[in-house]
Amino acid sequence: MGSTEMIEVGEGPPLVLIHGGLGEAGGWAPILTLLADHFHLYAPDRPGHGLSDPFDYRGVDLFELSATFLGDVLDNCGLRTVPLMGCSMGGLSAIAFYLRHPDRVSQLILPGMPAGLQRAVPPGIYQAQKLMHQLSTSSPGALIRSELAQPAGRGRMIEPLSALVAHPERVAEEYLDCDRFNLLRNHRSFRWYLDGIVTEEGLLPSLLLDQRWAELRVPTTFIWGEKDAFATVDKGRAAAARVPRNRFELIPDAGHAVWVDEPDRVAACILDSLHMSRGG
Repeated sequence: MGSTEMIEVGEGPPLVLIHGGLGEAGGWAPILTLLADHFHLYAPDRPGHGLSDPFDYRGVDLFELSATFLGDVLDNCGLRTVPLMGCSMGGLSAIAFYLRHPDRVSQLILPGMPAGLQRAVPPGIYQAQKLMHQLSTSSPGALIRSELAQPAGRGRMIEPLSALVAHPERVAEEYLDCDRFNLLRNHRSFRWYLDGIVTEEGLLPSLLLDQRWAELRVPTTFIWGEKDAFATVDKGRAAAARVPRNRFELIPDAGHAVWVDEPDRVAACILDSLHMSRGG
């Protein structure tokens, strides 16, 4: 899988953060400082994302990759059993790791709809897939000259960002710049990644959790944005109800990347869930 870059910050008990597809560890920035006063945070860039090495996702079993990748992260950090927090495909990665190594996960925290809940995906996913195909077939010179690489390219990020947050106009320019860099650096890995998880019918059936929700025996907190474009609140509640030790927190006026829209509220939910599970 090559080398893995990681953000490591804070003091206290460990908490591992797993970003979503086409994301990067820096995407957790809105809540990192809010959590770092209470926990030692480990936020890796997944293979082919952020500053980690490129990765060819063609023909890869994502469940097995999650088990291997997160196992390596925990081992290299000297961590045995930890709470995992993951959004979207990062949430599915956390769940996949738990299903293979339940003894190594003390709690699951799932901000935003975890992938694997349904086949349907929002149009923004297909827009991103088209963009990755365009970028991956461009010459290096064309990439440098592309609209996305220019300062004005921030405007092009607003439309796909609307699938992730309720108020894209409020997102800091630094956050958009980080996303633009991530897309330009990893467009080839992202093309392979998206081609491997979605078809015209939506998410691959092999990635659906279906009856496996009931196998999650650790405390599992769903933090759901009221305006999550990936799935309705009712679908989120229905999935949570299938998890034996579930907690469902609804965040008003927030989207899929719920911690970007409402960092203070989401951080409070995370801290409350973790402190309750530790008896603190």
